[in-house]
Amino acid sequence: GVPIAAGERLLSRWEFRELFESGGVAVVQPDVMHAGGLTEVRKIADLAELYYIPVAPHNPAGPIATLASIHLAAAIPNFRVLENMEEERGLREKICPSMPPLRKGGFDVPEAPGLGAEIDLSAIAAMARRPQPRDNRPWWG
Repeated sequence: GVPIAAGERLLSRWEFRELFESGGVAVVQPDVMHAGGLTEVRKIADLAELYYIPVAPHNPAGPIATLASIHLAAAIPNFRVLENMEEERGLREKICPSMPPLRKGGFDVPEAPGLGAEIDLSAIAAMARRPQPRDNRPWWG
């Protein structure tokens, strides 16, 4: 009886299709960094819509992924909620001064070119680096 949200580590629409067809998820959480970028995640959202499944983009990464997820959310009819790592807001704003503020539980969609990102490369260069763990599965499943 508990709704399940899943999919943050799936890589393609073919993997998501199996999840949808099994009926094992109430909310799907594709990640724009892991699942092939905006185009592939848009296709996943379109597929989820066929199964009446809302989309809550998985968003534990930095400002570029957050901005991409904000734009995705604005473009899909079955958007539910955007994950946001609020405790990292200061770090994200340092790297990307153009990050829209969180207001009343939401973000405004940036109107600047591209994703609306203004990146401070010197702030990034000054930070310690920790690589993202890799999953060596091919994107097509």
